[in-house]
Amino acid sequence: MMSDSRLSIKQIMEDACGSNSVVAAAPYTIDDIEPIAVVKPSTLDDLSKVMSVANQNDVSVSPWGGGTRHELGNVASRYDTAVDLSMLNKVISHNAADLTVTVEAGITLTALKDVLASQGQFLPIDAALYERATIGGILASSASGTLKWHNGSARDFVIGMKVVQADGRVVKSGGQVVKNVSGYDMARLHIGSIGSLGIISEVSFKLIPIPRKQATLVTAYNSIEDAYSAAMDIFNSQVMPLSLTVFNSKANEIGNLFEKKGNQYLAIKLGGRPKTLERFVDDTGAICRSAGSTNITDISDDDSESFWRCLTDFGYSNGLAHMIGRISLLPSDCVKLESVLADSDPAIVSQPGFGMSQVNWYQHPSGQFGDLAESTREVVSELGGSVIFERIPLENKSKLDVWGRTGGSYKIMKSLKEQYDPKAILNPGRFVGGI
Repeated sequence: MMSDSRLSIKQIMEDACGSNSVVAAAPYTIDDIEPIAVVKPSTLDDLSKVMSVANQNDVSVSPWGGGTRHELGNVASRYDTAVDLSMLNKVISHNAADLTVTVEAGITLTALKDVLASQGQFLPIDAALYERATIGGILASSASGTLKWHNGSARDFVIGMKVVQADGRVVKSGGQVVKNVSGYDMARLHIGSIGSLGIISEVSFKLIPIPRKQATLVTAYNSIEDAYSAAMDIFNSQVMPLSLTVFNSKANEIGNLFEKKGNQYLAIKLGGRPKTLERFVDDTGAICRSAGSTNITDISDDDSESFWRCLTDFGYSNGLAHMIGRISLLPSDCVKLESVLADSDPAIVSQPGFGMSQVNWYQHPSGQFGDLAESTREVVSELGGSVIFERIPLENKSKLDVWGRTGGSYKIMKSLKEQYDPKAILNPGRFVGGI
């Protein structure tokens, strides 16, 4: 680096894209570390210049989208500059006839959904705080919500991507058409890598039509087993729900999600043509009653959107959880997870359709979250699953790898890091194994 002084780093960034693009650092703190400079590039060329001069001067960089997942990852070994992508927020093209769209990475999910809805289309991706969450941030953090059960993950809808590498070069993979099979799908390297291999700057997606009609059923149960039994019966039936979510009484109490009393709850979103939807609602109701539901409520269209919004935002909006674990298991083992974690009294929102549970802890004896994290990792491992701690108190975070055990894959990831970011300036230390 030219100089170790804070002034030098700010000057480097101002020289890259102008003094008006370098802003105050305070809102961009990560793990109590405040960056020396914050840059808001407004064009792809500006972003490329920022990375080029950062690489030349050994200035570390952390990409910043909407700030909704800034706690994800290990504690950074260096954090010189935040690159805020919020100015890169344009819809580059929307080919409604071909069901494709290309956008800049800084566009929020809400803004994109509004554009697509005008043409009766949508991108089946949901993530917490989606009025702030950006497309680039959602992909980089591999965030997912309730829609994954029916449609797949975000990576399944990416057909093309532009990425600015650590040295400032802009690389492109895929394209703006759905049928694109040439070469390796390099975009997948960057999905879930929290910007440690490059900064996502532009993304092309395939889209799907908005279902003609939708309905939401919420059912209450007296036991964990009954709720998950109903969920798996729906999973194995001819019904094709858009979302299938189980949440426990603790989550219901904290999030004020559903007014009916119960020990466990199952929420089902259904969609399709009117006659198809009517059959789905009838069949789902029958399955839920057969599994022992104490109450089945059909939520009106007006209330349905706010209900799913609260469920998706749970743990990240009001009543912030002290520790959040994203746990992946076989769908049939989600019920076992609830049982083995019961003593720690977590609020759990589970997606049994694809085997993911978000476990939120709000209380625990002071200083014991580290022990709780380790014991949780052990029981999840015994169930054949894995856990990523998306949030954990800093004093505990600094003593463990929030990504968990990686095994042989670590060597591959380390090799990729050395190839794409040999100076280790992109989010250094924050990815798996301190990469």
